[in-house]
Amino acid sequence: MKRREFVGTCSLGIGALSISPLLSSIANSSDTELVEKSALNTKIRVKFVFNGVIHEDAWEGSCRTGDLSKLTYEAEKRNLDNRYNKFQKELKTLNFPPEVELLKPVKTYLWVEKGNPYIMYEEKHLAKLKADDPKTDVYVITNSAGLPNVAGFKIAERYHKPVILVNTPGWGVDMPAAIRSKGLEGYYVQNWEQLNVLLHLMFVRKAIHNTKILNVTNFPNERSSVKSSIIDMDFVKERYGIGNHFVDYKKFFSEMDIIEKDKNLNEKAAHIADKLMKNALKNNMTKEDVINSLQFYQTTKRLLKKYSCNAFTIDCFELCSSLNTWTRRFTPCLTHALLKDIGFPSACEGDINALLAIMVLEYLSKKAVYMGNPDINTKENTLTVHHSVASLKMNGIHQSETPYEMHTFTRSGFGVTLRHDFRNNQGREMTIARFNPQATKILITKGEIIDGGIDG
Repeated sequence: MKRREFVGTCSLGIGALSISPLLSSIANSSDTELVEKSALNTKIRVKFVFNGVIHEDAWEGSCRTGDLSKLTYEAEKRNLDNRYNKFQKELKTLNFPPEVELLKPVKTYLWVEKGNPYIMYEEKHLAKLKADDPKTDVYVITNSAGLPNVAGFKIAERYHKPVILVNTPGWGVDMPAAIRSKGLEGYYVQNWEQLNVLLHLMFVRKAIHNTKILNVTNFPNERSSVKSSIIDMDFVKERYGIGNHFVDYKKFFSEMDIIEKDKNLNEKAAHIADKLMKNALKNNMTKEDVINSLQFYQTTKRLLKKYSCNAFTIDCFELCSSLNTWTRRFTPCLTHALLKDIGFPSACEGDINALLAIMVLEYLSKKAVYMGNPDINTKENTLTVHHSVASLKMNGIHQSETPYEMHTFTRSGFGVTLRHDFRNNQGREMTIARFNPQATKILITKGEIIDGGIDG
């Protein structure tokens, strides 16, 4: 990956390919049920407010000119109604992102009386928003002819929700500046395309807030092998809304003992193993060992459901020394890959920094994210990222699977890893991201894929 400047001391890197339903070839009913819990199913609910100005009578002055016959109360009201009807029709033709859910729009207006210098946004108009406010994520104000900055400011003050103004003229920046001065959220966009970008970012933020991590470790709130890892999960909850549930090895593997003895689940694991092996371009694993890794996946899914979680991480070095991977002949690699393919962020080594970055990248791109270790070559100006958790949906969660090989992680023949040949993506852009240990900042950089392989 070429990059003019890349300086960092992090031990792990995350890459999301911008090479650009769920696991259709290996899906089973439990995956279908689980995918509904993915934060990718989050909806951002938008309330449009079409605002205007109506004067009590016709007059001209310092900011009002025109044919007096068109400035009467009756004429302005008729004009506002006509424009609102036209807007409602236009709204139905707009192509919003699939995560956007439109609430019923409303029409409001500012009221101006003769001889009264106070421009009023009456209580009856603010009250129109009350019924839908509990399910509203963001208000969008439209109609540049109606002093929308005044209405937007009043709405933000009343309901403390983000307010976006869609307004072509540049004076629209007045509204968010005023709203932000009150410590509230306000934004200004000039067209529908910019609005869609902003709404998608708000979706990502809400999806992150709707994420809860299943965190498997015997060392909660301690830094283990990844010394830069985030450990203050209470702060993560407070700052981003991300939940966390710790499960120790004893509880996890007691559940896996039950899974391993369940004949029905074993049959499902065997069915998925057959499909994985059949679809692989190359495979050096036995079916028995593929099933072993899938039983770990089944255990993870069961506990995700039990604790209402939709993201996952587990220790690696510590898990290895516990001998569970050795005696049960599995590694977590396949589980991380398959979870990301159904929209569940999943990270190795209990690395919360990486997991948060995966959330951001997966929710932004709706693609399975590749996690790996970085090697930096300053002489050649390249960054090499390698690991064992390539997924099948790196082109997109709802896209076709990418070609893969299936290799053992260990020389003893166990531990399923899916291998993606990144040489197929030469010339494409890759985004790399990682959070700092305080969980307050994210490093994001990008580069071009110049080479690759399948050896991890």
